Amino acid sequence: MSLRPVVIAGTGSFLPGPPISNDKVEQVLGELTDAPAKVKSFVGNIGQKMLDRGGVNTRHFAVDPETGEMTHNFSMLAEQAARRALDMAGMEPQELDMVMISCPSYDQSTPPTSALLQERLGIQNVAEFEIHSNCSGVGKCTQIAFDAIRSGRYKSALISYSQLSSIYLRSCYFNQPKMDKVHAALRWILADGAGAMVLKAGEDGEPEHRIVDTFVESVGAGRPAGMVAGGAAADLMKPDHQIPELYGEGEHHLWQDFTAVNENAAPLLLQGLLNFTTRMKIDPSTVDHYVVSIPTTQLYEDHIPAFLDKLGITRDKIKFRSDRIGYCGGSATLLHFDEMVREGEIKKGDLAVVHAVESSKWMTAGFAVRW
Repeated sequence: MSLRPVVIAGTGSFLPGPPISNDKVEQVLGELTDAPAKVKSFVGNIGQKMLDRGGVNTRHFAVDPETGEMTHNFSMLAEQAARRALDMAGMEPQELDMVMISCPSYDQSTPPTSALLQERLGIQNVAEFEIHSNCSGVGKCTQIAFDAIRSGRYKSALISYSQLSSIYLRSCYFNQPKMDKVHAALRWILADGAGAMVLKAGEDGEPEHRIVDTFVESVGAGRPAGMVAGGAAADLMKPDHQIPELYGEGEHHLWQDFTAVNENAAPLLLQGLLNFTTRMKIDPSTVDHYVVSIPTTQLYEDHIPAFLDKLGITRDKIKFRSDRIGYCGGSATLLHFDEMVREGEIKKGDLAVVHAVESSKWMTAGFAVRW
């Protein structure tokens, strides 16, 4: 069976609400009035320093700053990014054969968010898939869509990722007396946004915007989870430990192991890039753009020497891009990629590797495209 080329027909992104400057984060998310004294002290003394070192000047939250109500859910964010990608592709939603969404959570436990996105796009009949993942979700979706299209099963696919961090970060979400410093610090790091791509079967040969390959790898077996959020089956196994007890202990809070992330995320991302380029049988120094998700300038500066050395590249090929949009988790690479496409940063013939590392259970995933 001959495999058809797969091309990127359109990209899109969406950032909810106005840009939020560093001094407005607490105003939008709500103040932590009932948090422990040590958490309040941390917010007052360390918070601004973390923001300054992070290199992020503005970010976006799907929160009405006046009422504190959410303005978007996961499928609503994805719809906006998807429509922009479809516009670039010159397609109507009904022309899609496949709709995919990845999110760190979901709009409802059931029905799946993919079916809700389908409905928002007004598509009557389509194959829909939801991938529950954090930062590696884009690569996972792309691999499934890539294989489905090149094998001839489908002719087109929408890939989308929604990051709705603020749902976990608003003051009303927390059982504040049970908060620790990590819960508070995540409010200064995470942001909201969605990205999307439309993939299509291309003409035979070497068409423009061709997906070269995809890569998905998990190395987390035996490693402690680097990011956790409670509230699902594993936390509700015992009859005397249900939703009230879950909230009472603050086990629903989003938590990250910052030490593990600082030590492991960049090296695993770098190794993933090396493994991917080896798989493609290319010299990593010949890649024109590495589009990666880096949350802070501090992490970038700490680890960029190793990337430049091992990949054989210069700084202009792997940039910190979160200064104006914040760290949008799994959607970050698609947001960056869409901006590069629309601003003409990616030129005809350029090779771009779009790749992310996920700390939840330590995975890397991405795709390569010859523009």
